[in-house]
This record gives sequence, C-alpha cells and structure tokens, in this order.
Amino acid sequence: MPRATKPFGKGVDLDPNTCYEVEGRGKYYTDGAGEIVHVEADSAVQRQSWLGRTSTTMNPDLRDPLPNATYTVDGKFHYTTDEWGRTVRLQVDRLDVVDADAAHESKAVQRRVGHYGDGLGGGFQGGHLGGKRFGGPPEDINVVPMAESKNGNHPGSFYELEKEIAKNPDAYRSMDITIEYDGPPANADSVARLGDVNPVDRVPTKFTVDWVDESGTVKSREFGNTNF
Repeated sequence: MPRATKPFGKGVDLDPNTCYEVEGRGKYYTDGAGEIVHVEADSAVQRQSWLGRTSTTMNPDLRDPLPNATYTVDGKFHYTTDEWGRTVRLQVDRLDVVDADAAHESKAVQRRVGHYGDGLGGGFQGGHLGGKRFGGPPEDINVVPMAESKNGNHPGSFYELEKEIAKNPDAYRSMDITIEYDGPPANADSVARLGDVNPVDRVPTKFTVDWVDESGTVKSREFGNTNF
C-alpha cells in the first residue's frame, strides 16, 4: 500500500500480468514485463465524497501518470499517455453538466500547469480537457497548459466549444480529443513519469476534437495552442 501522496508502483517491482487493487485509489494492470499499462482510478471528484477536500483528496496516480498507459477515470473519462506520460488522447461517450457539489477543481494545479508555458513567452493557463462543469478530474492527467485565447471566453476557443456542448450534449457524442506536442521532451532519456518532463515540453501545440452529432455525422474542430 503506497503512502497517500505517492503514486502506486513507483520504485518497486511488480508481477507480470497482474491486477493490483488499492482501496480508494484504483486498479492497476501490468503486462508481461510487469509494467503498468492500464489503470482504473477515482479522481478527486469521486474521492471528495469520502475524504473531503483535503491535501489527500487528489489522486497521486492522476497527478503523475505513467507512460504508455491507458486510464479509465471515474468510470467515464478514458485517457491515453505517450511514452513520457503526457496525455495525448481523451475519449468520453458524452459530456453532461453535473451539479456544482459533484464537481472539483484545483486552482493550485491550474496555476502550476499554466506556468509551464512561461518558457514560451507566457500567456498560458491550466486548462481542463474534460471541463469542470462535466465532472472532469482536477488532476494533471486532465489539465494541460492552454493558451489564454483558447482557454478563455473568446470566439472560436476551446472554452466556447465547451459551452456549446453544455447547451446540447446530445449533439456531441463519442467525444475524441487528441493532443499533440512539439516532439519528445528535451530530457526524454531521464523521464519515467509525467512529473519528470521539462515544464515547457508539457505544453501542447494543438488540440483536435472529433465527435458525432445528432444526425450521426462525424464532426471535427482543431485548436492551435497559441495566443493568436
């Protein structure tokens, strides 16, 4: 059982082809080499119901995700990480607005993640891939440095799309968001988890959102992650 603030599997050898279950945290599935390749986890959105909002509410496995893994979070949000632990895909069947007391956000995480863009001239914020209003996790797996022009209330922004979805979730089904980066991290050889990645290398260059509308037509929209 890891400490409440320590990611599971860090610094230990795991058995191959095994499911480890940690109460209140999740299930961790290893491959034939003993590497964790899939995680079913509860985010702070769920954990707040039994832990309250304390320093241990945030799930450390979602704050510092593993490379080359898939994560099913709160039974709803499905994430894929690249070989350095960066989120490169989010899939969700549909996004419905949740009650305010069923949502959770961390301003501290958003501020920290937003500052990762300082090395690119600043103007970035910690933006949710799956919005808070939809019950999106507040941990790092769901929060990326997003240009203010895309995260803010501006025409054509990612935030504007989120508002459209909230008005008519039936018109935005089978959501599939892909996130692109400007190549490998500069310190790629020393990266074991997301937390090891250089801050500037955690800034996406583009988001692409695909979905199916009410008529069954596949729609798509792209967002370059810049402030122009």
